[in-house]
Amino acid sequence: MKKVIIAVLSGLLVAGLLSGSCAPKVLLPISDPSKVKPLSEAKQMEKQWYFSEAMKEYALQHWDMASALLRKTIDIDPGCDACYYTLADIYFYSDHPTIALSLSLSALRLDSTNFWYRKQAAQLYATVGHYSSAIAEYRTLLARQPAIENLYFELAAIFVRAHELDSALSVLQRAYTKIGFSEQLAEMQLELLLKQDRQEEATAVLEQLVEVFPEARYYTLLGEQYDALHRDTLSLQMYQKALSLHADFPPALLGEMDHYRRAGDFATFFQKMYLFCANRQVEEHYKTEYLTAILQLPSFVQAFAPALDSVFLYLRTPTTTAVDPLYASFLLHTARPDSAAAVLHGNLQNRPDSRDAWFRYTDVLYYLTRWDTLNVYAGQAHERFPDEPGFMSLKAVALWQLHREPEAIEWFEKSLPLVADNPSQYKQICAFLGDLYYTEKNAPEAFQYYEKALAVDSAYVIVLNNYAYFLCEERQQFDKAFAMSRRAVEAEPDNATYLDTFGWILYKMGNAAEAKTIFRQALVHGGRESAVILDHYGDVLRALGETDMATLYWEMALQKEDLPGVRQKINTINHP
Repeated sequence: MKKVIIAVLSGLLVAGLLSGSCAPKVLLPISDPSKVKPLSEAKQMEKQWYFSEAMKEYALQHWDMASALLRKTIDIDPGCDACYYTLADIYFYSDHPTIALSLSLSALRLDSTNFWYRKQAAQLYATVGHYSSAIAEYRTLLARQPAIENLYFELAAIFVRAHELDSALSVLQRAYTKIGFSEQLAEMQLELLLKQDRQEEATAVLEQLVEVFPEARYYTLLGEQYDALHRDTLSLQMYQKALSLHADFPPALLGEMDHYRRAGDFATFFQKMYLFCANRQVEEHYKTEYLTAILQLPSFVQAFAPALDSVFLYLRTPTTTAVDPLYASFLLHTARPDSAAAVLHGNLQNRPDSRDAWFRYTDVLYYLTRWDTLNVYAGQAHERFPDEPGFMSLKAVALWQLHREPEAIEWFEKSLPLVADNPSQYKQICAFLGDLYYTEKNAPEAFQYYEKALAVDSAYVIVLNNYAYFLCEERQQFDKAFAMSRRAVEAEPDNATYLDTFGWILYKMGNAAEAKTIFRQALVHGGRESAVILDHYGDVLRALGETDMATLYWEMALQKEDLPGVRQKINTINHP
């Protein structure tokens, strides 16, 4: 019966302790441990009970409960060094490192000889960015325990965080004199030497690593290092040594294979590559990552397209689909877009529940401007993934290109709430809606969407340009149109379209002379390829009385596109 009463009482005590325990409570650090008074036997027993319960909760990671019990223990015994140490851990795990450091220092003041207290304080100093204090504590630890390898590693890591790489290397060098050559420390030394581009010293570390630890991994790393130093014969020897220890070690297979490519021995390279791709012991990601890198070499891809086709035959099987997007990319690189679309369509049929497969296929349809097909598949994708705004936008774009503007508007507006938390997508869809509504001769609605886009990004140049141009066309707010257009031109001074808008606004505002200067800049930056820009420039020249030149540019515009009204302007000049 007595045990039951104690259990109930302890439960009530803990419940009371927990009230408000989530909020960090700063305990004053111990400044003078000598003032801590010894406890009576009864208090000692009470302290021991609270502390034992606290450690049980700590082991279960019940931080609030453990913290409350530890605080109560400290109330009983302010000299409980283990309480401060454990509380420091709890506050650190709860993302309060500054409070954790204060608590840790209290533990250390109470017992300055405790290795773990000092190590915790050193680590917390480093966490809050007090690197000099952390370094001082680690040096004290090393003076007392010079044979502990991790202390050297952690001290070197702090020097790295403090951007003192030479000091970090000195620590590692000192470690070798105290504990001998270490694999962990050597790997860190290697990384630091490579960061400083000290290639020869890095090579020496790797040569020592393969001597002490003759493993495939280190032979491969040494081969890569010899590659960086253009010691081709040695690098090949290292790769082959690695493969003699581990015949299917992917990094060594890749290193050996790429050695032959760089050496121009393409027959051996492709022979090795076929074997590599056919090797079922090699994980697929190694193969796809290497082929992805190869596809970034356009001249190589063009020169060896048939051989690369064979490589993909080795990779692609009826049950393998991960390589299909890469193969489609290769087909696009080699001007076979229809084949790329077919591969991605097959990939979609094999993976109908894959959002990625739907995106890849609809993306290639967009790239190929197959608007009818994109409309169908983007709609099907939306049915499968109704929460994905990307498919809705793709369907809207397809409908727009099919000149079904009202439907496009409907789909863009349906997608808008789904991208409310994504500023980039939100402003883009608002821009599209502005353009579409203006196409539908609804300028007020168009301008509202432009305003929404600019509220997200006031420097969104596409909207600044289009909004300014349409305001000008509506003969509204010329000052606002002028200011927006000028910002667009300042952001992209070589953009012929933006220069055209700015020049056109100047012309509409009655400043044809300045407009001419702007249009001449537009022509320099590609404006001669635009019938609209040539037509506008003709209007500006006519306003300046340069009718012959105006006619010339209107005729140039007609060669590009039969714009309405241009022939009539020419006839008016020729037959006044």
